[in-house]
Amino acid sequence: MKVLYIGHYRDGTGWANAAINNILAMDKAGIEIVPRAITYEQKDSEYPDRIKELEANSSYGSDICIQHTLPHLYSYDSSYKKNIGFLATETTSFKDTGWQKYCNLMDEIWVPSIATKASCRLSGVNKPIEIVPHSLDISSYINHEQKNKIQELENSFNFVFIGEFIERKNIKALVQAFHSEFETIEPVNLFIKTSRQDLKAVQEYCNNIKRGLKIRKSYKNEIIISGKLDKHDYISVLKQCHSFVMPSRGEGFCIPALEAMSVGIPVIHTSNTGLGDYAYGTSVASRPVPCFGAVDTIPYLDNANSSWYEIDVEQLKFAMRSAYMKWNTETAKTESNKAIEWAKEYDHEAIGGLIKEILNDS
Repeated sequence: MKVLYIGHYRDGTGWANAAINNILAMDKAGIEIVPRAITYEQKDSEYPDRIKELEANSSYGSDICIQHTLPHLYSYDSSYKKNIGFLATETTSFKDTGWQKYCNLMDEIWVPSIATKASCRLSGVNKPIEIVPHSLDISSYINHEQKNKIQELENSFNFVFIGEFIERKNIKALVQAFHSEFETIEPVNLFIKTSRQDLKAVQEYCNNIKRGLKIRKSYKNEIIISGKLDKHDYISVLKQCHSFVMPSRGEGFCIPALEAMSVGIPVIHTSNTGLGDYAYGTSVASRPVPCFGAVDTIPYLDNANSSWYEIDVEQLKFAMRSAYMKWNTETAKTESNKAIEWAKEYDHEAIGGLIKEILNDS
């Protein structure tokens, strides 16, 4: 079996990270895989040397083609025994995009979560759908030697959010919940790691939310890092935290949540999203609402004709308080160990084996 894998793995995005780990998981399982990159960027970001080695192989004679890109770019080629489209979505449907027509050109669709599978069906995708979760090299997180630290995170309980600075991630709910629940004198921090390069813009966004609360004259500052971190530094900082919070209105699969679990951090997340498949921690009640404000996406995607899930801020406050109250207890240690054990189920070896089984059955 030889697999051609087409994806955006050189783009330096979360999407790229998902593709990178899919490729490495398949390679780990002994699948002969040939990666080929397509990109929306002007310059390649760094990616693993192993994938560079695999790129040197010829794609001639490939039996299966996996296209991990936006569905409107899917192309059916009858020379392959199977054409597979890999898709992740964040809303209850994507009918207005027309993507369902392209998905139905494929022999099979792969998705990372039950939520995305449901979205596909509601959008009119009628081809077979397999759930193929994303993965990580979990051992590199568990065995990581912590060196660089953020001084402000020392001797305090630290909530962490890692994600894009976009409407869907709902950073507003997180900042609102944190400052509504915790007093300035409590030893607790909100750490935000976001891809936005303009640090001042992120700080001002958070300050506007706090001004809108009108609870007190002054508030604790968030600890914010914008832009990219070296992977070693990234994991070191992550290991200083105690609770990962993802209040997103929609997630096909949240890789930072899996990274947090890999270093023993339980996850607080919005219910009815892709995190419900795998996240160890607390699922916070939510309700479906029409998408609004997602002006950073492509036209017709995440518009008001589709829905995503709005987290209940009061319930989020309760979940965050509950996590804080467990700090330095035996319960916290137990939950940390459980988070790691759950994360191991999504190691390259485990997911690579799942992929191999699916391909062998096809």
